Amino acid sequence: MKKEKTKKDLIVDQIIESNTMVTAKDVSNVLDDLYSNIVQRLLDAEMEEHLGYSKSSREDKKSANRRNGTSCKGKKVRTDKGVIHVDMPRDRDGSFNPIIIGKKQRVLKGYDDIVIGMYAKGLTQDDIKEMIKKIYRIELSKSFISTLISSVSEEVKKWQTRPLQSFYPFVYVDCLYVPIREDLISKKTAIYVMLGIDLEGKKEVLGVWMDESESSTFWKSVFEDIKERGVEDLLFVSLDGQKGLPEAIETVFPKATTQRCVVHIVRNLYAVCAKKEVKEVIQDFKKIYKSASLEQAKLEYFNFLEKYKDKDKIIKKVNENIESIFNLFDYPIEIRKVIYTTNPIESLNSALRKVTNGKGSFPTKEAVIKVLYLRIKELEEKWKKGISNWSVILNQLVLLYGERVTKYLDL
Repeated sequence: MKKEKTKKDLIVDQIIESNTMVTAKDVSNVLDDLYSNIVQRLLDAEMEEHLGYSKSSREDKKSANRRNGTSCKGKKVRTDKGVIHVDMPRDRDGSFNPIIIGKKQRVLKGYDDIVIGMYAKGLTQDDIKEMIKKIYRIELSKSFISTLISSVSEEVKKWQTRPLQSFYPFVYVDCLYVPIREDLISKKTAIYVMLGIDLEGKKEVLGVWMDESESSTFWKSVFEDIKERGVEDLLFVSLDGQKGLPEAIETVFPKATTQRCVVHIVRNLYAVCAKKEVKEVIQDFKKIYKSASLEQAKLEYFNFLEKYKDKDKIIKKVNENIESIFNLFDYPIEIRKVIYTTNPIESLNSALRKVTNGKGSFPTKEAVIKVLYLRIKELEEKWKKGISNWSVILNQLVLLYGERVTKYLDL
């Protein structure tokens, strides 16, 4: 009795009938084309999932976002079987970020990486299971997903205790808050984040730490931790207005210069200004810290005092922070631009919030750290170029600090 052909047998028959294959190279080319077509289908399926409707749909769309063709040049992606070519789908608002092949990815990931990538974007294990089933038509068990995610734990422990570089010219510190369940009660927990700039001008997240709330006492323990992990010296630490933080840093790194974030000072000014005057007040205040020299800054400061002499709250708030503004002019403008604001770490924290906000309460502190770690690894891939104008900044640091910098340079 003739055995009935399986679906796989029929597919193989169709491939052979549709292609002329004489050599092994011919077979390889056909399989590469087939692989490309499969990946292309999966990319298109991801776009449908992203938009919420199929390409042929005629029904009313919930979103104003639409397809916007494909990337003009196409994309070469390396796999373990060779190189494939795909056309990356685009949407109008640029929010489509496929998982199977990321926007800047040049190597096709396995499902283990896809699962971890989804987890890094803040998806729960149930979300991951359903999405992979819906998009890729693959059924992954929750135990398999859990095992993959658990494998990250060891990576996180190594990352949290890894040795750091001996010297960071610039460091930024800030906190964000994440809800964590404790005894069935959701409680916001402070996540301490530290971002460093190394001697190559490249960003590095030195670590994340957790405590019930932000305090200078815990910040002191954070700086003690990085010292234990090999950091010998810091030049500048840019920070917000946390009370007692400069003193806490000084006890651990006595030579470090702390710089109050000007953007935070501006925000505090908003709080004491009437709505009708706030725009003018901020513009006048900017004239102080945007000055070309200390002399000009002091002149703008005295003009500000004269103009708002009847506004006690505004004058008090400016006077509380004016020395921090004047201190900026001890340095060339290129260095001032690096230290005058904590925007680099605020931008980092904004990216971290994208994987923590809107997810409800996390079940454990370990779950939060894993998600943040995976997100940080994603971000650090984009930071390889380093900050702009670094050679000029480094030369200025050498002139200002001499051996404190040169002893760490490979001259």
